[in-house]
Order: sequence, then structure tokens, then C-alpha cells
Amino acid sequence: LSMFAAAVADAQQVEEFSLVRENAFLLNPALAGMEGWIHGVGAFRRQFTRLEEAPYTAAFAMDGRITNKRLGLGGYLLHDQTGPTGKSGVTFACAYHFHLWKIRGARYTNRQSDHVISVGLALGAVQYRLRGDKLQLNNPGDPGLAQATATQIFPDASAGIYYRYKQNFYIGISSPQILGLNVNFRSALGAAEIRRVQHLNVLVGGKIAWYRGNFSIDPVAAFRWAKGAPPQGDIGLRWVVYRVFWIGANYRSMQQMIFEGGFNAKDNFRISYAYDFNFSPYRQRIGATHEIALSFTVNKSSRIYRGVGPVLRF
Repeated sequence: LSMFAAAVADAQQVEEFSLVRENAFLLNPALAGMEGWIHGVGAFRRQFTRLEEAPYTAAFAMDGRITNKRLGLGGYLLHDQTGPTGKSGVTFACAYHFHLWKIRGARYTNRQSDHVISVGLALGAVQYRLRGDKLQLNNPGDPGLAQATATQIFPDASAGIYYRYKQNFYIGISSPQILGLNVNFRSALGAAEIRRVQHLNVLVGGKIAWYRGNFSIDPVAAFRWAKGAPPQGDIGLRWVVYRVFWIGANYRSMQQMIFEGGFNAKDNFRISYAYDFNFSPYRQRIGATHEIALSFTVNKSSRIYRGVGPVLRF
């Protein structure tokens, strides 16, 4: 592939994660404020470890909710590099939560509505990069192309909706990169264009708990679609022991299996790891994919409301 030859690229461009639960906010702004008063996650993903200039993604996100309000706010920083191409961006998200049934009466303030629907919107700016010094040139003696570096900054937006029933079931639908503005690189050496296409993400999951909630099986399913790329689906289970340790496995279409594990510390800190195993014949040449995520949650003590009438803790 040549950087400044006349070319057009269509592909699945939004980052993907194996730890879909931990990184759901990065793809759906409607999750802002759904995990607690303050919630943060840092993630690092390294793909195809045997390839030179293998792709990697790093992200840090924080979100939270305004106490006693239905508003969630958040944002994240993201850096993605794939050989000579890369992007870095900052995004801010806002979500509004609809509680379908309020809690009535006095002294019932330590509970939340069982059914919550959240709608969210995110706006950001992304810098796209092409580096000539990272290219494998057809003509190694071409100093102009080897020294060429180009950057473009574009606005971006995403939208989503999310529904949750207690901790037993949730479903989210989001569309990242909805603006679809194309990235054009032009110089005296030629031109290149990256067409930024819209995406569709669906995440469905839940929890089946027993023995006072100390054990649970957490099913999950995910679907990703982008124009010009094959649809991709995940389905799997996570087994949680005493709400501290868990192991799990997901099957991903296109011949991939994801094995994951991790542990919680007092329900406030979590470390998660995922290993992608590719069943394709070329797996030995490309290597494995590793992903790790560190997350934390801070819950603010709820106020006690007294009196008669609608009472809502948020």
C-alpha cells in the first residue's frame, strides 16, 4: 500500500475491544453515569503481536452522574496506531436517564428504579495521521515519500440508547462516527482518501445470580456492523465466584475465541485481561491479541429524603 498514491479506503475503522463489558462506554455514550457516581477505566489492547508495527489501542475514560439528577457526564482519550496510520482523539459525552417507575412513600430512598432508559450523545475531535517513515516503499530511494508526514483533524459524533433492568438484563444500541466526514491527504506526491463510514454496535447482556448473589453467570452478546466490512458478532459467558474472581469465554465470528479473567477488590477496583485466539490457518504468522483493563467505581452516599410523594435517588 502506498500512502500518497490516488487511493480510497473503506473499512471497519472504529476500535474494537475483547472486554466488551468494561469498555462499553467507549462505544455507547448512553452509558455515561450508569455505573456510579464516578467510574473510570484505562484499557490497552495489542493485536497480532508477531507482526512488525502491530496495531495497538490505548484509552482512558471517566464518567459519572450528578447526584440526585438524571444526568450523566463523561469523556475519554483514545490513541490508536496501525503501522503508518494512526489517530488520537478526545471525546465528551452526555446522557439523560429516564426512570420508568419512581419510588413513592417515605424512607424508601436507598433504592433506584428497576427500569432505566438512557439516551446519550458524544462530540469530539480526532487527529488522523499518516507517517511516511513507517512505510515499506516500492522505491527505497525516494526520499520525498519517506519523509512525508500528514495530519488532519476532524470533528466526530456518536449517539446511543441503553436500557437496564436492575442488574439482570441490559441492552445498548449505538452508532459511532455518525458524521461520516472523509479524511483527505493531498500533496505534490499525490492524494489519498479515507472514507469514514457509519457503524452500528449492539450489546446485550445480563446476570443470573444465586446464593445471595455471591455466584453468577453473566451472558453477553455483541454485534458490530460497518459499511464495507463483514458483520461481526460475539457471544459468551462469564462465571463469577463470590463477586471477586471470574473467568469467561466468548466466541467471535471470523474464527476467533476470546478467553478472559479478572478480579474485583471490594467492588470498587477491577482488573480484567483477555486473550484472543485465532483459529485461522495464518494464526502462527500474525500472533495473538492481548487486552488489559483497569477500572474503578466510586459510589457517593445517598441522602435520606423524608416526607410523602415521589422519591428518587440518583
